[in-house]
Amino acid sequence: MRPSKHQSTPAGLAGRLALAAVVSFLVTGCSKTESNKAAAPPPSVPVVLGAASTRTVLREIEVVGTLWGDEDTQIAAKVAGKIVALHKDIGDTVVANAPLVQIEKTDYALAVNQKQLAVREALAQIGLSELPKADFDPETVPTVQRAKFQAQNARAKFNRGKMLFDQQMPRISEQEFDDLRTAVDVAERDYAVAALTARAVVEEARSRQGDLDIAAQHLRDTTILAPDDKHPDGTPRTYGVAGRMVSVGEYIKEGVPLFRLVDDDLVKLRAPVPERYANQVAVGQKVRLNVESSAKEFWGTVSRINPQIDPDNRTFQVEFAVPNPDRALKPGAFAHARVQTKNDTGVVFVPQEAVTTFAGVNKVFVIKDGKAQEVRIDLGEHSGDSVEVTRGLSGAEQVVVAGTSKLATGVAVEVRPAGAVESDATRPDENTGGRP
Repeated sequence: MRPSKHQSTPAGLAGRLALAAVVSFLVTGCSKTESNKAAAPPPSVPVVLGAASTRTVLREIEVVGTLWGDEDTQIAAKVAGKIVALHKDIGDTVVANAPLVQIEKTDYALAVNQKQLAVREALAQIGLSELPKADFDPETVPTVQRAKFQAQNARAKFNRGKMLFDQQMPRISEQEFDDLRTAVDVAERDYAVAALTARAVVEEARSRQGDLDIAAQHLRDTTILAPDDKHPDGTPRTYGVAGRMVSVGEYIKEGVPLFRLVDDDLVKLRAPVPERYANQVAVGQKVRLNVESSAKEFWGTVSRINPQIDPDNRTFQVEFAVPNPDRALKPGAFAHARVQTKNDTGVVFVPQEAVTTFAGVNKVFVIKDGKAQEVRIDLGEHSGDSVEVTRGLSGAEQVVVAGTSKLATGVAVEVRPAGAVESDATRPDENTGGRP
């Protein structure tokens, strides 16, 4: 009789038991392998270390502004008239008192002659040919001297007549004596009047002399000169002609601008400085300056500081004086400058490649007990291949400079010599902040 479908033969049962044993062995073996793998420690990450350091740093404030001449002046006409000559033009160099413009002087010369005649006419009334000094004595005036002599003569005649009239038998009549007395009074009054007249005429002559001086000044003003000014050290200023506003033959009125002169022996940089630096900038500090037109670096000093902060932009104006002997700096140019404010000592720097950044957080890794330790830092200025650390390090640490992309706090590391580990700068995941 054949066995039922659901019944097992001894041979089939033995086969199934053998198969179950094989499966159990395989499962048990796999479990043990996975357990052994889980128990094995992770491999160490190879890294290269670099040293943090401390330095002395010269702090600078960067500003931008416009250059101005030490003096920038506009020359205008003091008198009206027709221009007959121009002695300078744009680009010329002008020394102090050099002639710039000549205005026709004929009318002004005639006015001077007229005023001179008026002074002579006044002085001739009292017999003088030139104006006396302020402390003059009227007795020296010929008309006064004549009146004085007449008064003295009348007094002498009166005295002689009085002697004759006072005799016991008068030799002259009373009428003659009264006439002598009257003549003395008249002569003495004429003398006083002559002195007063002399003073009045002299004062009139002085007034006319003032008109003459004005006319003479107007005549001199027809020749327009460059300013006669000096630098603070006493040397005369020289100017460059930056603008000419008139032409020969043009009739100008008083006050019309003629030339614009710029003294560029010394230039001034005027620049706004942010409010936060108000207590760091001081007069006398050095500044180095660059312009687009020259590769040369120029040096100057802080010369003036505006004491008020502009409430609109929260800056204050600073003026820097920059010597310009070869005139390489042009007034009106745009300039970059760096103000040297102070020296900071003990400033911490680390190699740039030691810094990793993720989500706006800067950090470096140090090694502690063979494991990586993350340190968050704040960064400051860059200096070559290093960057300043303003918070987080003391400057005595060793920081990881290669291998940072695989690090996180607690990861075991293996320190290797420089060059033995691929730089993170060559990896596509640079500065990802550690393990993903």
